[in-house]
Amino acid sequence: MVKRAPLTFKVDKVTPVPAADTQTRLPANTKTRKRAKDKTKPGREGRQFIAGHVTADAAKQFKLLAVQQGHTTQDMLIEAINDLFAKYNLSRIA
Repeated sequence: MVKRAPLTFKVDKVTPVPAADTQTRLPANTKTRKRAKDKTKPGREGRQFIAGHVTADAAKQFKLLAVQQGHTTQDMLIEAINDLFAKYNLSRIA
């Protein structure tokens, strides 16, 4: 049996960088994005997120099917939801 590492360990002290050496501005080629939490991406306006947990094999097969069909996983999910609505005699609104 292999002995596990202890849960406690010694942390070396880190010396702080002097204030003169710290960089106060981002480099010119760095882009920053500021977005309020209540705002969504333009393509997601009026849409709501739905999620589910599936097995790794099911996820892999789903993604492979999407590639084989030349669609995105988003398109495949919308098609699946619309098919589910049709099965229960509801309008295909997804």
